[in-house]
Amino acid sequence: MMTSSHRAIRSLLLFLVAAMALTACDDQGLVSPSPELEDDLFARYVALGNSITAGFQSEGINEETQMESYAALLARQMGTRYHAPLLNMPGCPAPVVNPITRERVGGAGQGDCGLRSTPVPRFLNNVAVPGAAVLDLTANLGPGTSPNPLTTLFLGGRTQVEAALDADPTFVSIWMGNNDVLGAALQGMVTEDNVTAVSTFQTRLVRALDALEAGGVQGGVLIGVADVTLIPHLTPGVAFWNAAQQGLLPPTFQVSPTCRPGDAGGVGETTLVPFGFGFGDLFLRAQAGLPVVLNCATAPRVLSAQEIGILVQTVDGYNEVLSAQAQARGWAFLDPNPLFQELRRDGLVPLFPNLGNPTELFGPMFSLDGVHPSAEAHRLVTNELVRAINGVYGTSLEPVELTDRMASASHRMTSVGR
Repeated sequence: MMTSSHRAIRSLLLFLVAAMALTACDDQGLVSPSPELEDDLFARYVALGNSITAGFQSEGINEETQMESYAALLARQMGTRYHAPLLNMPGCPAPVVNPITRERVGGAGQGDCGLRSTPVPRFLNNVAVPGAAVLDLTANLGPGTSPNPLTTLFLGGRTQVEAALDADPTFVSIWMGNNDVLGAALQGMVTEDNVTAVSTFQTRLVRALDALEAGGVQGGVLIGVADVTLIPHLTPGVAFWNAAQQGLLPPTFQVSPTCRPGDAGGVGETTLVPFGFGFGDLFLRAQAGLPVVLNCATAPRVLSAQEIGILVQTVDGYNEVLSAQAQARGWAFLDPNPLFQELRRDGLVPLFPNLGNPTELFGPMFSLDGVHPSAEAHRLVTNELVRAINGVYGTSLEPVELTDRMASASHRMTSVGR
C-alpha cells in the first residue's frame, strides 16, 4: 500500500520530470532583450536576494505577489524581459488575509503549496529565495546556510549566483543581509549565534560579487540592509502601555508598569515586542479570557535596549560594507532606511497595529506580517532604485506610477533633499 509520504514523493518526481520536459522545449530566446530596451547595460537583468526580492508578502508568496516585487517593476522600466519562478495560486505558502485568525488566501493551509507555474523558463531573472542569508548567495549546503523547500523549487541544485550566471546577466541587483539579523529580532532574543558578524558578512558578500563580475556582469546596484528595529512587526513596549490605558486590549491583558515611558520609571520607550509574542501569544490568550501580563523588563522575548543597539550597530556595519563595495566596483547603492524612516514620521508605518483595520494592520507600507513591504512600498523602492541607478550610470530609467497617497509621500521626501 502506498503511504501519503510515498505519494507526495511520487507527485514531486512527476512534477520535476514535467518541468524538465517543459524546459527542454522552451524558447532559447526567452531572456533576449525586448525591442523597447532602455539601455544595453540592462540587456539581461537578474535580481538576487531574499524574501523581499522574491515577492514574499503577508507570510506567503504566489504569482501575484511575485509580480509586485520591485525586481519585476524595475525590469519593466528597463525594457528587458523578465522571468521569475512563478508559483500557482494560492501560493507556497498562501499569504495570510488575517494574521490574527491565521486565515490564508483561498482557504489554504500553512503547509499547502501551489508549486511552479508552467511553462518553466530556461533562465530566471529573479533568483531570490525567501529565507536566504548572504552566505546562501554562493552555498546551499554546510554550516550557516539556510536552504528550504523553495530553494529547491526555485533553483534546483544551484546557488543563487550559479542560477544568475546561467542567464548571462549584464546587470544585477542584490538585496541581501536582512535575514542575517532578522531572525534574532523576530525571536526577541539577540545572541552571537543568531546574528552574522560584520566581518563574516563582508567575506561572504565579496565572494559573491567577485563571482558575478568574473561571470561577465557589467554593472549593478546593491541595496542596503533594512533596519529591522523599524519594522511594524516590532511594537514599542510603551505602545502597549498606551493601548491598555485607552482600553484597546482585552480585559485580561495586563501591561506592567515596566512598559511605561522612561520619565515615568519604565523602559517602554527602549524595548520592542515582537508581534508573535505580543499578539500571537499574549493577545490571543487574553481574547480567550486567560490572564496575561506583558513585562517589558523581564519577558525573555522582549528586545531590550542593549539588544536593539546590537541590531542597529550590526545593520550599520553591513551597510558600510555594501556602500564601500558598490563604490569600489562603480555600482549604484541604495540605503532604504531613510525612506522607511520618513514614512514612519509621516504616520504611514504605525507604532501599534491598526486593530480596527485588519486589511492594513501594519499600515499601507507593510503587508500583513509586519515584516515584508506591501505592493505600494515596492513601487516606492523601485523609484528609489531608478534614481540611484540613473545617478551612477547616466541612464534614463523612468519611475513607476504611484498611487495618490504614495505620490504625495514621495514628493515630500524628494523636497527635503533625500
